[in-house]
Amino acid sequence: MTEHKAIILSNDADVYQEILLGEELPGLLIEICRDVDQAGPHLQDCDIIFGTPELVSPVLPQIPRLKWVQSMWAGITPFLAPGMRRDYLLTGVKKVFGPMMAEYVICNMLMHERQSLGRFKNQLEKQWDTTPPGTLMGKCVGIMGLGSIGIAIAGAAKFFGMKTRGFSRTRTQCEGIDNCYLHQDLMAFVQGLDYLVCVLPDTPDTCGLIDEALLQTLPDTALIMNVGRGNVIHEPSLIGALENGNIAGAVLDVFQEEPLPPDHGFWETPNTLITSHTAALSFPWQIAPIFATNYRRFINNELLLYRIDFDHGY
Repeated sequence: MTEHKAIILSNDADVYQEILLGEELPGLLIEICRDVDQAGPHLQDCDIIFGTPELVSPVLPQIPRLKWVQSMWAGITPFLAPGMRRDYLLTGVKKVFGPMMAEYVICNMLMHERQSLGRFKNQLEKQWDTTPPGTLMGKCVGIMGLGSIGIAIAGAAKFFGMKTRGFSRTRTQCEGIDNCYLHQDLMAFVQGLDYLVCVLPDTPDTCGLIDEALLQTLPDTALIMNVGRGNVIHEPSLIGALENGNIAGAVLDVFQEEPLPPDHGFWETPNTLITSHTAALSFPWQIAPIFATNYRRFINNELLLYRIDFDHGY
């Protein structure tokens, strides 16, 4: 007997449905929709939505029976916009993206130390490049955000013999982190870093944290990497720091506006690598089991995994 109706709202809705059918979830009727228009006829009688924030958030006001939304993404910013309803359970995705994010961060650190882009440029110009490479061993990385992703990055950094610092709103110790710093210690946290990696969420507290003052405190040999959210960086200040050589470079996956507009300054900023929000993607085979686990908890009146606190934004 059907007790709950869920809409899967995603471009990959059919893939998610196939995986969930194998989970044999009791009492659940699933409707698959690839866009908002397809979802329209089902909004009045569904109580669960499993989908991407950009597709789900616009239809929330049209779902009178809504009880629970499971996001397919780690980022849930669209659900937190001013005026959005909050009378439902919102759950996110955690403990999935850590390994991929760690791969991304270490890959770009190694490229920086090994000067891979410069060597490839010289290769195209048929120049024999004997510039000595650097090494990660002994270098210091500061990680802003000590959730599951930050911890995974710290573990990978330790494998390569790096020193690690962590920046967090509340944590004073963390696995894989040599020293933790709280919000009031931000400038002390960035002093002397070789790498600054940001994996912070989009909240009022994180907006513009990486600003002109912080960039001036970083060593001019430091490389910044942002794989968290675009709001954390004051973009004009970063462009200025890169153009003036105040820092060594930036690897940017996320931005305040996406896609990045063609006339944005980052496209022509020196020593900048843009990776177009591809650091860690959501794969159905990883995300669907989270929904399945939470659905079983939902029908058994148990606490759901990775519930979002609307006030904190994560």
